[in-house]
Amino acid sequence: MYKSLNPGLVNIKVSSFKDAVDIAHRYGYGAVEYSPLTLEEQGIGVSEALDIMGKYGVIISNFGLPVAYRTRDMFNETFPKLEKTARTARRLGITRCCTWMASSSDEFEFAENFKRHKDMMGLCAQVLKEYDISFGIEFLGPKPGWTRGKYPFIHTLTGMLELCDAIGTGNVGLLLDAHHCYTSGIAGDEFVKLVRGEKDIVLVHLNDDAKGIAPDELPDSPRYYPGEPGGGANDLKAFMKGLLQLGYTGPVIAEPNSGTIKGMTDNDAIAKLISESTDSVWPE
Repeated sequence: MYKSLNPGLVNIKVSSFKDAVDIAHRYGYGAVEYSPLTLEEQGIGVSEALDIMGKYGVIISNFGLPVAYRTRDMFNETFPKLEKTARTARRLGITRCCTWMASSSDEFEFAENFKRHKDMMGLCAQVLKEYDISFGIEFLGPKPGWTRGKYPFIHTLTGMLELCDAIGTGNVGLLLDAHHCYTSGIAGDEFVKLVRGEKDIVLVHLNDDAKGIAPDELPDSPRYYPGEPGGGANDLKAFMKGLLQLGYTGPVIAEPNSGTIKGMTDNDAIAKLISESTDSVWPE
């Protein structure tokens, strides 16, 4: 396993790819999450990006799916971006792409929604597979989310694995988020009993939840970095040991969403805090 930094998830504001890689390097992250589309917008070609990564010893761990699939029209409009993005990603050495999935719908009952997602995500998975890129999908665990819409949808680890199997391309797995595991009733390392090995996990998000609140009553935020005052509900050391037990070798990205982080403005202070807090639960 290795630490990766998504600047936007921790309120770090960077103006360029080089800035992101530089701050990651200085605070012990082996990678950054970064989109090939953003590199293109910044006028940074593959060769220049590879030179920057080589200089700092920091890779790109993953990128977000550039396809919007909430509606069929949005999907049809954005799907053409995927192949070019995947082609560039592979040249950059990126082998992971991820997205998240809404846990309820006002329009589609479960069976129809399952088929919609299987079909659209299956098309994305097929394109990514052509470039040897794994596709991670995040389920959202909090009950307020899956009860908000008229029709509940997938909001558990087992439910998401069923969708991955239904897609059937062999390169689809979990974006495994500690918060979403905990809010769906899977604390600490209990996820180990449900996944079938490292292949089921494409990416990991690390975060904690508030003490004193039942897991099924927790909202989607706040979330806490390891050791943050107010957190401590989940056993993140056990969570990380579970990943080690499975032989997981991929990126771990902190995704707190707390007042502490939102109130900080110093990039270096944030990067240092998140790095050290992640190290505090890292398995020996």
